[in-house]
Amino acid sequence: MAMALIPSQTLVTVTVPGYSLETASDALRLALIPFPDARIVALTLQTNWTSALFGKISLLAVVEYTPAT
Repeated sequence: MAMALIPSQTLVTVTVPGYSLETASDALRLALIPFPDARIVALTLQTNWTSALFGKISLLAVVEYTPAT
């Protein structure tokens, strides 16, 4: 997890080995378990020549959710 954008949003990042977007999306689903009512409002794939060379995929999602009170 990272810093919140506003109280009802957070950033969720996952990094997985290999080149499979399916594996990365599965990892993102697991990372969203603590946010049962989460809604992804933005999603991006991070890539650069180093991660491509070593076979890593990183997803960054902005997630809107209901904060626990």
